[in-house]
Amino acid sequence: MKKNIQETRKQSWLLLLALVIIAFAVSIGFSPLFELIDGGIAARILGSSFGAIFVIVLTMFLLNKQTEIEQESKKSERVFDEKVQIYQIILDICRDMLMDGKLTQEEINRLPFPLIKLQMLADENVISAFQEVFNEINKVYAAEGEVIKIEDEDKNKIYELLSKFSNECRIDLEISDTRLIDQLLTATVSTISSSNKKVNDTTKYSFNGKDLAKNQYVYTVIINYLNENPNTTIDEFSNILEKNFNGKTGSYEAWKTYDEVLNLKSGAFRFFVSSSRDDIHKDKKMVIKLADEEICLNRTWMLPDMKPLRDMLKEKGLKVE
Repeated sequence: MKKNIQETRKQSWLLLLALVIIAFAVSIGFSPLFELIDGGIAARILGSSFGAIFVIVLTMFLLNKQTEIEQESKKSERVFDEKVQIYQIILDICRDMLMDGKLTQEEINRLPFPLIKLQMLADENVISAFQEVFNEINKVYAAEGEVIKIEDEDKNKIYELLSKFSNECRIDLEISDTRLIDQLLTATVSTISSSNKKVNDTTKYSFNGKDLAKNQYVYTVIINYLNENPNTTIDEFSNILEKNFNGKTGSYEAWKTYDEVLNLKSGAFRFFVSSSRDDIHKDKKMVIKLADEEICLNRTWMLPDMKPLRDMLKEKGLKVE
């Protein structure tokens, strides 16, 4: 694409030069030439020929400029779409890290390639802003351990750096030509920090004498039913628990097939695949095998989901306690 644009520009300059030469030649030599042929039909033909040549070259120049503009426009649209995609992927990865408040080596390993792609597409200020985010995440994970809890102070710092990164993305995408003022960025981080201080729901649900967290309870209830009904097909399971139960969509669906989870660009870690969240392509300890498909239950179950879920499963004959 770059070569085509350069060639088009080169042709435009050559055509412009030709126009200048023609105009200069006509202004100097037109009158003597007319005097030489002494008017008449020959003079008219000569004048028409010069006019036609000038119009042809001018038209070629204008068409060439139009082609150049179209090529630049297509290039800009493609780059814009690629930028939006990589910015979204980076923010989704960071969101997954911060939502559960824990940091793993596997999550860290998801960041280098987006950073490399960022260097190919983004402005230097965007790259620098994300490097600060990456450095802060590496500091948090500096301590030894497979899973590191992200403390509130560290989480707020990461949110602050992500806000600055988002601000630079906003400029790079030309959504605005001015950066958000520091007071607004500070207020944003303060709002996020306040929301994070809400007490986590620790409600337990009893099943076979064991008190379980919400997601473990749902997983255990479903596994118990499938152990009693090992020939359940995916169509039959869909009648027991719909993917979009209680309005769940996308990476928050109640369940997905194993292949669908693997194809997720982000949010795969919201599903029960591996108990230790190892490589989901190799470790399938918590994948549920139906008669004709493999599925993964969602890990994310909110308190408002639980009563309608329990009532529905109980109505369909499942043991729920």
